[in-house]
Amino acid sequence: MPTTRNTFFLLYRYCLAALMTVLLLNGCAVYSRVDNKTIQAQQPIEDWVYKLDMPVARSGNVLLMLGFSGGGTRAAAFSYGVLKELRGVRFQEEGRNVRLLDEVDSISSVSGGSFTAAYYGLFGDRIFQDYEQTFLKNNVQKILLNGIFNPLNWWKMLTTGFDRTELAVDYYDTYIFDGKTFADLKATDGPYIQINATDLGMGNRFSFTQGYFDLLCADYDSFSIARAVAASSAVPIAFAPVVLENYDTCTIKYPDWFASTRQRAQADLRLAEQLKAVDSYLDKKKRKFIHLVDGGITDNLGIRALYDRVSLLGGTKRAAAQLAKSNRINKLVVILVNAQTHASQPMEESADEPPVTEVIDAVTDAQLQRYNTESLILVEYNLRKWAAELSAPGHEINSYFINISFDAIGDKDTRQTFNNIATSFALPADEVDQLVDTARLLLRNDPEFKRLLKDINATK
Repeated sequence: MPTTRNTFFLLYRYCLAALMTVLLLNGCAVYSRVDNKTIQAQQPIEDWVYKLDMPVARSGNVLLMLGFSGGGTRAAAFSYGVLKELRGVRFQEEGRNVRLLDEVDSISSVSGGSFTAAYYGLFGDRIFQDYEQTFLKNNVQKILLNGIFNPLNWWKMLTTGFDRTELAVDYYDTYIFDGKTFADLKATDGPYIQINATDLGMGNRFSFTQGYFDLLCADYDSFSIARAVAASSAVPIAFAPVVLENYDTCTIKYPDWFASTRQRAQADLRLAEQLKAVDSYLDKKKRKFIHLVDGGITDNLGIRALYDRVSLLGGTKRAAAQLAKSNRINKLVVILVNAQTHASQPMEESADEPPVTEVIDAVTDAQLQRYNTESLILVEYNLRKWAAELSAPGHEINSYFINISFDAIGDKDTRQTFNNIATSFALPADEVDQLVDTARLLLRNDPEFKRLLKDINATK
């Protein structure tokens, strides 16, 4: 999620110099566009809980899960660099020479990282041919701002629910994601892609998965990838929420074993919050419309879903049936691509009372940092625990938690340079190249990654 100092990256011009007309037009839109379709389920939906955000092993002995953090184009470029590095790693598996990239089973993403996750999920290796020109080195920020100032869009803003978010959806759909839907994503042979947003009404994570759409009695296959990515990166104030209708056209049936999950929630506050959020979608009158904003608000690292999915399913034994559908898996790997920054605070250079924006920024950064740290500890600890629980005599499962972040940059000045890269949708081409190259280098030199490569006898 962008920090507060960057939250206004789409507002900075018209907050200072934009015409009052434009602001008025955006404020006059009396409704948001709702673009999810209903389903008519004849039988109660019982297996929705397995589809909330559960990937399965695609192939081989390595279950490899990636987490792409928020951070605008900075995060998108950083995660793209990791994909490029994984593409160059090869190893022998059951007599086949395979790329480590092809072992990626799932990618969970928020905000800027969702652009890379969705693009790779849809188009595979095409990402290495045109993604830099299509998105990373394209001034998307300027394009969207120009659209806001275009008088031709003002009438639509007044009369059709067309707003800044719809402008972004249209652009993403036309020029980045080629009009693709989740049916197209499911039809690929790529990894499971989990795009995450924040349910503003409940303050919980909302994932664009079949399970969550089942809860809304909504059609998952026809939903636009561009709209999901727009929701995942919809910075509050800068963008209006993406709105989904919560239909009352189906029945959700909790499986019998779910009673044990509820019982465990009595002593587990994290699980209790998950259940509260899930149950809320069944209240079709009170929660008629779901407002979705930037996924980084509830999980800026994009990896909290990994812990949540196992917890909701009742632990590793039950989750294992979906997580790895055979006993071939012997390695659990999580690679977190963490583009979070720790920019210097201008207030520390003066004894003067800091501006309100700097105070808000510092408070937001502190809260974000603490939550991110808790998520890191939680996932790393439980990954080791899950590996131990799933291991059996003669079949040991090893775990690898690989955290790729700017903190690993050795040179202090270089590290600070990267920490000062803005959260925006417009970065100079040389900064994009530096982010991509640095991500590759950091992954290549990471001790846990080296341990993984040694264990699978990988080559470059």
